[in-house]
Amino acid sequence: MENEQPTHVPEQDSGTGPAPVAPRPRARKKPFQWKSVGSNGLFILFGLIVIVLVYSFINRIFIDPPVNAETNRGGKTHTIQLDVLNGSGTSRLGQRFTDYLRARGFDVVEMGNYKESGVELTRVIDRAGDLTAARQVAEALGVPKERVIQQIDKNAYLDVSVVIGKDFKSLKPLK
Repeated sequence: MENEQPTHVPEQDSGTGPAPVAPRPRARKKPFQWKSVGSNGLFILFGLIVIVLVYSFINRIFIDPPVNAETNRGGKTHTIQLDVLNGSGTSRLGQRFTDYLRARGFDVVEMGNYKESGVELTRVIDRAGDLTAARQVAEALGVPKERVIQQIDKNAYLDVSVVIGKDFKSLKPLK
């Protein structure tokens, strides 16, 4: 076989080459350090706070913008005065609605129970002949405009009355 090429046979190690490599020892685990958990936790906490603040800003400005608690009467600014009457039969709702409206700048001058305790739908009653003020209160509570009615009472010294009905769970103070 003339065209055969010799096969390559590895040479024997003469001892002059590199020494055999010993297996590497396993890397030691780093001990647990609270510092690294603390700093990572602070970044996560900071990120969550930023997300909550951005959500609250977007919600307040674009989704549920604040309602003006004032009207103009004869060129003067007047804070809407109202009373909150609980007609739902559920206790402590009047206080929750009062707190909600006061936090938005309305002047809640009285809170109590309505003469009936089985009112089905919440309604907003105009007492002073200013439907705009009643509509502003209705908007702040999430009451549909169809349930704003007018019953003028010159002896009431109020602009608006709110009668809470059994539909209170669908309104903004309880969302």
